[in-house]
Amino acid sequence: MSFIQVANRKVYYNAPFGLPSQGDRKIMLLVHGAGGSSRHWEPMLAQFDATEFPVALDLPGHGASEGYVPDSIDAVVEFLNVFLNRLGIEHPICYVGQSMGGLIGLQFALAYPDRVAQLVLMATSARIQLHPDFLQQAITGQWNYETLRQSFAAEIPKNVKDLVLSEFQYTLLQADASDFMGVSRVDLSSAVSALRLPTLILTGDDDVIISPRKSKMLQWQIENSRLVTIPNAGHYLHVEQPAKVAAEIQHFVKGDRLVSASQSQES
Repeated sequence: MSFIQVANRKVYYNAPFGLPSQGDRKIMLLVHGAGGSSRHWEPMLAQFDATEFPVALDLPGHGASEGYVPDSIDAVVEFLNVFLNRLGIEHPICYVGQSMGGLIGLQFALAYPDRVAQLVLMATSARIQLHPDFLQQAITGQWNYETLRQSFAAEIPKNVKDLVLSEFQYTLLQADASDFMGVSRVDLSSAVSALRLPTLILTGDDDVIISPRKSKMLQWQIENSRLVTIPNAGHYLHVEQPAKVAAEIQHFVKGDRLVSASQSQES
């Protein structure tokens, strides 16, 4: 296990192929969603090889990292900037974020445009409205797993769902929190039109948490973006269909175009 000290907190990260020895090699930073962890990326990471440099981390208050869930998206953005500095990453990265991790990625790219060369947004939106029950469950640690199971597409095996759901128990939110990462105060719908970097938007065709319509809207808002719909996938498409998602990301990073079983649109 790899830990690094960031702002007096021990932060866990998984870099299966290490970090590039040459400063001009680009890393792929993988950022999970609310209640998730770096473990959510493991099925997709198994599809990569040693020519790529993915780095998946546990955000504060998630997984094996110390601390509580930060109180704002901006605080997470600043944390990620320090995290990259601590790893010695200076070259622009490919940022990959799922759900809340995608919203964080949008804000990170707006705040630090020189840090991001490419952006991959999965099952996300420029504005995320969490169900009120989610906040209470995060505070108490009493998760409604039956409801959470509805986040997946039909026919997804139980062991795949369990990989995702088992990580919610490690979420640490302060008892007096009135919001989760201050997400209710964040609306980037107007701001994202300023982004010009190459962007891949991925959505599951059966996502009931963040509708594919929201991904279509995001693709319309970001000029240099492409939308790909992954069949037979819900909100956790990178876990449900890891090979398909990995292939789309690999081709995007290399500047290729892959349109197979997926549907694609380009702005």
